[in-house]
Amino acid sequence: MKLAKFMLSMMMFAATLSTHSAPLVRYFELTTEPSQQAAFDAVGVHNLSTSIETENGTLAMYALKHSEQPNLNYVFEIYQDEAAYQTHAQSPQFKQFVEVAKTAVVGRKVVETDPQFLAEKAEPLRITQNQLKVNFAEVQVKPEWNAQFKAVVLDEMQQSLAKEPGVFAMYAVTLKNQPNEWRFFEIYADENAYSAHRASEHFQYYLTATEKMVADKNVISLQGGTLMNKGGMHFLAK
Repeated sequence: MKLAKFMLSMMMFAATLSTHSAPLVRYFELTTEPSQQAAFDAVGVHNLSTSIETENGTLAMYALKHSEQPNLNYVFEIYQDEAAYQTHAQSPQFKQFVEVAKTAVVGRKVVETDPQFLAEKAEPLRITQNQLKVNFAEVQVKPEWNAQFKAVVLDEMQQSLAKEPGVFAMYAVTLKNQPNEWRFFEIYADENAYSAHRASEHFQYYLTATEKMVADKNVISLQGGTLMNKGGMHFLAK
């Protein structure tokens, strides 16, 4: 009975996201003082885990490191709306994080986005010692091809979530006021799941179909860190 109620609530949650205003999605690039990295990590785990558990409108939070630059941190956040973010910003765990960040963070970049596709498997993620495969891709699309690219990539991502058990979450956003600047955040069970994804028919079709549409592409492998979501999200921009 509890499982049935949980699945029903997730279905209602996904439907709500699909029919109402877009969630608030932003990410941060935070450079930390190496000697303060451990303190930054610890307060981040507390902030993310507490927020996901106690804030209804905080939908997903991820904090990871660049695989080749361990003091370059990427933090991805998804809120139901601006009001949900303001609730989080007033929380004691966030204020504690801010206090530590004042000395730990020496470089900060905030990126505002327009969500295009946000989807997760139904089971929530609660990971504080990440062993999953996580990629962050920056893709610049030729402006004249942007509409066609959107159609192809969003179809590919929907197929990936539906057909591949090793794909845990996929998010596609565009930068504010730069609709041809795409960003993708993807979570896989492991390297084998990622390899299987790349070999899939739908991904191979995406590569072929969009080859002439893409002006530039950069894929960043992320490691370590904290992965938290409520599970079951599904949002598709019109």
